Amino acid sequence: MTCKDKSIDEHYTLKEDTDGSELYACKTCSNVFKKRDFFKQHYRHVHLKQRPKLIGCYYCDEKVAAHMRAHHLENVHGVPAPSCGACGKKFSFPFQVLRHQKTFHMGEKKFVCDVCDKTFASRGNLAQHEVKHSSARPFKCDSCDETFKWKKHLRRHMMTHMNAKRN
Repeated sequence: MTCKDKSIDEHYTLKEDTDGSELYACKTCSNVFKKRDFFKQHYRHVHLKQRPKLIGCYYCDEKVAAHMRAHHLENVHGVPAPSCGACGKKFSFPFQVLRHQKTFHMGEKKFVCDVCDKTFASRGNLAQHEVKHSSARPFKCDSCDETFKWKKHLRRHMMTHMNAKRN
């Protein structure tokens, strides 16, 4: 996590959705997001007035936000966005389709867990899985010394301290 990410983390409150998943509520405007990345994008754009990276269009001189490239190509030029043939998900660039297909549809799972032989498409997914088998609890609460396997569980726990201070 970068220093910028840490400062952005100060601007949301973790909440729990009805299904138990985490929600990220903006402290500035109370908008709620299902993913931390969506909150970060919102906060940087709306509250910090940072603009997303712009890329040039192949067909016209317009510069568009990288994440809006597919939308621009389809709606302005009638060019279909690169999409996954298996699930229809659209992407900005063809290489993203290939990466997605390898990960989710091609069954290319070359990373194997040494403990249970479960296979994964990426080294990152394997590493995340291996935490389940480990007794390590590297995320420690500064307030009460409780430890957690996953950072998201520490974040949720820390909210109990923050809520207790407010009451």
